[in-house]
Amino acid sequence: MGLRKGDVVALITPNYPEAILGAIGILEADLIATTVNPTYTSNEIKRQLQAADAKAVITVVEIARVVLEATRDTLASGAPFVVIEDGSGPIPEGSVPFKDLITRGKTLPPITRYQSSPEDVAILPFSSGTTGMPKGVMLTHNNLVANMQMVDYTCENKLWQSTTADFQEVIPVILPFFHIFGFNGLVLPRLACGTKLITIPKFVPELFIGVLTKHRVTGLFIVPPILLFFNVCTFLKKQNFESMHHFITGAAPLSSTDVENFYRKHQLNNDQLKICQGFGMTETSPVVSLDVSGTKPGSIGRNIAGCELRLVDPVTKEDITDQGQTGEIWVRGPHVMKGYLNNESATREMIVENGWLRTGDIAYYNEEFYFFVTDRLKELIKVKGFQVAPAELEAVLRTHPDIQEAAVIGLPDERCGEVPKAFVVAKKDSKVSEEDVKEFVKDKVSEYKQLQGGVTFVNNIPKNASGKILRAKLKSDYVK
Repeated sequence: MGLRKGDVVALITPNYPEAILGAIGILEADLIATTVNPTYTSNEIKRQLQAADAKAVITVVEIARVVLEATRDTLASGAPFVVIEDGSGPIPEGSVPFKDLITRGKTLPPITRYQSSPEDVAILPFSSGTTGMPKGVMLTHNNLVANMQMVDYTCENKLWQSTTADFQEVIPVILPFFHIFGFNGLVLPRLACGTKLITIPKFVPELFIGVLTKHRVTGLFIVPPILLFFNVCTFLKKQNFESMHHFITGAAPLSSTDVENFYRKHQLNNDQLKICQGFGMTETSPVVSLDVSGTKPGSIGRNIAGCELRLVDPVTKEDITDQGQTGEIWVRGPHVMKGYLNNESATREMIVENGWLRTGDIAYYNEEFYFFVTDRLKELIKVKGFQVAPAELEAVLRTHPDIQEAAVIGLPDERCGEVPKAFVVAKKDSKVSEEDVKEFVKDKVSEYKQLQGGVTFVNNIPKNASGKILRAKLKSDYVK
């Protein structure tokens, strides 16, 4: 297909089995996979393709037109454009059917030797880090494999078992495959253990619940909004969970109240089904900590095997040594990223002395060394576990002809965790309204990035001496 070692292939698909095959094929071919949210607009896709310098694309028929629009000025003429057939229509003219690659692959000899080294980049997901626009996170083969082994050593025979002649774990893949939690938190490590995976392209309540019972699911990897759905769903029964022994939840905070409500509603307890909250980042491949016992609701657990954690005072940079005292979580281990693509300054800001990575999350630990996240230093907004960079929305808002300045913060939301809210300084004599602004943004970003928290017009945006937006002041002044 004309691709060379180290070329980047964009994987822009829902959770289809073919997407998993494609990802493994990319890695085995000594290429790099950049995973892209399939709900992105063409402009959002285009930005990631350009930033990653993608040389090829794998997508599905349903969104092929949007992806083609994004590739118009980003992919070279004749670059591979591979399409997975999904029954929604014919594949675009000139594209390569994914099934043809499968057929062709059956005639090729097996790969017996790889050119890649453990320190070569394997995947290139995008993350906002602690501040700014989304950046390409360089995760190496060693990062991915190390994190898989670290989690497996921590959890095997406590939360799950490897496949034997008599037993096989069964887990639905509802976490988006493009998200690092779905990719290397669930799919790759569970495949390595022989788990049966059931791919679910989109969360449809009736379909999802049907899968739980039909396939005798043994565990779930979820984000908090799915547990909240379990707490309010009227057609879920205790029997839907009877084959399960664990939930793994992450990507956003889960309160102890939500866990207690689940157990109460479904007449279950920790001995029957463990709800284990963890903590991680794209930059850490992703898992950092996990409450393997499931007995500490609200806690992100303890650091997994091979991962070092420390708490650091954000101002003095001194270590926190007393239980109950808060500090920023710093992480070190073989799962910490190689760095941000083409962004040395952001890498230096994130990975500091002796390989320690600053997470931007504030936490404390108790007498048993269980960690509890209490706040966030970083600007990131988490909507249903998805990252929203305020800087990205602010850049969109500033292109409106009637907007002079803009700032975006996250508002707490019971259903989504957080939702974006904009503060706008309108240009003189402008008649722009809140609905005008929301509609303007709606056409340019994905659904989860839209201004569900509303728009407030202000006379000025508070900033410090260097021009940095004071988001904490906006929250204290306007959010009650």
